[in-house]
Amino acid sequence: MRLREELFLLGHDKAGKTVVHPHSLDLGVAGALLAEQALAGRILVSGGHLAVTDPSATGDPEVDRLLDAILRAPAAPPLGGVLTEIRVGAAERVRAELTHRRLGLLSVTRYPADEAVVRKISVGLWYAAHGKEQPDEPTATLCALVHAVLLHEHVFTNMPMTGLDARMREIRDRSLVPVREIAGAVSSLVASRAVAIYR
Repeated sequence: MRLREELFLLGHDKAGKTVVHPHSLDLGVAGALLAEQALAGRILVSGGHLAVTDPSATGDPEVDRLLDAILRAPAAPPLGGVLTEIRVGAAERVRAELTHRRLGLLSVTRYPADEAVVRKISVGLWYAAHGKEQPDEPTATLCALVHAVLLHEHVFTNMPMTGLDARMREIRDRSLVPVREIAGAVSSLVASRAVAIYR
């Protein structure tokens, strides 16, 4: 399962309703999409800007459109600007994929997801958050994005919360540079939106 799908599932309750503001979830899903490409070596994230390092087609229309848009930009586009642009409808696109995906005649993923799927993702995050060693990069990236959109308070409702915030920050800060930059940008955009609402 891709990072954007895992984040999307964590962002919904059993009835399929979002547990954080939809704008924040869209930003998190958009960040997960960028993080997937960074971890796969397709994009470079440096100094708050993006560049394509592998322009080959992926077979994922959304990813291919993103890579093409970055390549066609007259200058390296700013991370925050790209996140703001691709976050529009990001969660809804994942919902559509999870609802309609098929492998032959077998439905491989349904939405709302089986509770066992969400529980497995949550438990993996819990072990990462309460472990002494840095988790693998996909798990660390998911931790960073969950924290960036303030989902950790919902994901860990039935688990010990002592030291959780500090540990999630530590995981983010020890992640790869692209992950840190993406999670940081998502967190800033979420915070900016919250401030704007209460002004």
